[in-house]
Amino acid sequence: AGMAAAWRELAERNNANELSRDEWLGLMLDREVAMRADKRVRNRLASARLRFPEACIEDIDFAAPRGLDRRSTMALAQG
Repeated sequence: AGMAAAWRELAERNNANELSRDEWLGLMLDREVAMRADKRVRNRLASARLRFPEACIEDIDFAAPRGLDRRSTMALAQG
């Protein structure tokens, strides 16, 4: 699906004839790799059955009485 979509998009571009075969192939392969990576992430998120799948570290309310330390939490988030 990724390479086919990239092929269609490239064919519709005004400068499609200016690209070499290697550039076409490279762009199509890049799209395929990106789409596969996105699909992997979506599948893993779905199988994780997260309680709040849209939650992100930036939305943590450190003022809430949970005893979370901002510095420690952010250090853990950095890896």
